[in-house]
Amino acid sequence: MKVRGDCVQVLREVTLDKLINLYEGIVVHDRKQLIEWKDHCGIPLYEMKQRTLAQDKMILGALKCAKANGYSGEE
Repeated sequence: MKVRGDCVQVLREVTLDKLINLYEGIVVHDRKQLIEWKDHCGIPLYEMKQRTLAQDKMILGALKCAKANGYSGEE
């Protein structure tokens, strides 16, 4: 599956570990975006990127918490 010339990975079997790995990559990408946009601090797009990072970190934390408490997703 390709979108706009970029290769898109499709998760065939979604597991908790794969979701954690996916969100770790998303958080890294979000942080990189903020570093690249640091000169535009204060504009609405920068603030949106900050909120996106906070949201993705919260999701990652919830996934890690679920794993630490024994949730496998198969219940």
